[in-house]
Amino acid sequence: MSGPATVPAPDRSEAAPDVASVRDRVEARVQRSLRSRTVTWMTVGFATILVMTAIALGAFVYQQRGIDAVRHTVAVDGRLARVLSAVQDAETGQRGYLLTGDEAFLLPFTEGRLNVDRQLDWLRDLVQDDADQRAELDTLAALIREKLDELGASVALMRGGDSAAAHTSVADGRGKQVMDAIRDRVRRMETYEADRMERRQATVSRIALVLWIMVGALAVLFVLFAVSALREATRRNRLSRFLPQELVLRLADGDGSLKAGRRQQAAIVFVDMRGSTTLAENLDPHRLSEFLSAFRRRVTRLARLRGGVVDKFIGDGALVVFGLPEPRSDDAARALAFAQDLVAVIARWTDRAGPTGTVRIGVGVHYGEVFCGIIGEEARYEFTVLGDAVNVAARLEQATKLHGVPILVSEAARRAAGAPVEAWREVSREPLRGRRERMAYHTPAGPGPAAPAPCGDEDVPLPAAGTAV
Repeated sequence: MSGPATVPAPDRSEAAPDVASVRDRVEARVQRSLRSRTVTWMTVGFATILVMTAIALGAFVYQQRGIDAVRHTVAVDGRLARVLSAVQDAETGQRGYLLTGDEAFLLPFTEGRLNVDRQLDWLRDLVQDDADQRAELDTLAALIREKLDELGASVALMRGGDSAAAHTSVADGRGKQVMDAIRDRVRRMETYEADRMERRQATVSRIALVLWIMVGALAVLFVLFAVSALREATRRNRLSRFLPQELVLRLADGDGSLKAGRRQQAAIVFVDMRGSTTLAENLDPHRLSEFLSAFRRRVTRLARLRGGVVDKFIGDGALVVFGLPEPRSDDAARALAFAQDLVAVIARWTDRAGPTGTVRIGVGVHYGEVFCGIIGEEARYEFTVLGDAVNVAARLEQATKLHGVPILVSEAARRAAGAPVEAWREVSREPLRGRRERMAYHTPAGPGPAAPAPCGDEDVPLPAAGTAV
C-alpha cells in the first residue's frame, strides 16, 4: 500500500474540469492557505524583515547625522581658524610696514584683508541655520572690521609720509583690546560648536543604540520564526509521506476533527486496472514500475482537478474520496465526472500505443455515510475511510467485469449527483456479490469509450514494447 504519487502538470489531452469547479477549488485552497500557520509565520517573518530593514535604515540615518555633526563642527572650526589667521596676517603686514617702511609687507596686509572677507562669507553659509552662532558671527565680523579699519588707518598715515602719526595711532588705539576680543569670540564660537557636537552625538548614539537593540531583538525573533517555520515544514513533509496532501494542511494546523475521526456523507470511488496480471508477467520490473507510475499520475491528476482525495493506491487500483477535507453538496457530481473523465483519459492514453497496447479500467461509485479519520502515531500516520459505502463502491467496481462496462454508479450516487435519468442506463437491480439487499446501479447511457468484453485480467492484451508510459 503506497501514498499518492508525485504529480506533474496534466496532459493537454486529458479531460479538464468545468470553470466553476476550478474556481471553487482555488477558493478553498486560498482559504486553507489563509488558515495555515506556515503562511502566518512566513507573513510575520516577512513583516519582521521589513521592520528590521526600516529600523536599520533609521539607525544608519541617525549615525549619518552624528557624522554630519562632526563634519560641521570641524568645518566651522576650520573657517574660524582661517579668519583669525587672516586677521593676524593683516596685522603682521601692518607692523612690518610701520617698523621698516618696506612696502613688501603691504602684500600680506592686503591679502589678509581680502582673505578675511572670503572666510567670513563661507562661515556665514555654515552657521546660517543656527541663530546663536549667527549672532556671534555678526559680533565677530564687527570686531574684525574695527580691527582692519584701524590697521588700514595707520598704513594710510605711513604711506602719506607721517610716520609719527602712524605710530601714535597704533600706540593710542584699541588694537590690542580688539584683537583680544576677536580671539575670545572665536573661542566662544568653537566651544559652542564643540558642545553642540557632543550633544548631537550623545543623542544620536542613544537613538542608534536603541534602534540597533531593536534590530537585534527582531533578528532573534526572525530566527525563532525561521526555526519554527522550518520545523513546521519538516513536520508537514513528514506527514505528506503518509497522508494525502489535501489533509496535511488540516492536520499540521491542529485540526483535530480528522484525527479524532468523524462520520459524514461522502462519494467513494474505486478504480481498478484490467490486465494487471498479464502486465506483471510480461513486462520487466522497471517497465512495469514506469507503467504503474504513469497510471497513478493520471488518477491523481484527475482526482485533484475534480476536488477528490486519493486515499490510497492498492496495487493497480485506487480508492478516491470526494468530500474531504470538508463535505460539499456536489461531491457525488464531481465523483461521477471524475469516473467518466478517467475512463476516457486512460483509453486515449493506452490507445496511442495501437491495438496491442489497449488497457482499460473499471470504476465503481457509491455515495453514503462513512467514518473517516487519521490513525497511528505522528511517525506513521494513516488516513482511513470505513463504512458500508466503501464496501458497496468496491463491489460496484468488481461488478464492472461481470457486466462488461467501465463504470457502475449506485442509485444513491446518481441521485446525490442530481444526474438526469436519461443520461444513465440501469444495468441491474440484483444484489452485488457478497451482499443480500437489492440495489439499482447504472452506467453512462451516452457514447463513450468502448467497454471491454466480460473477462478477467488475463484477457487484456499486453502493451506493446514501445508504448510510452
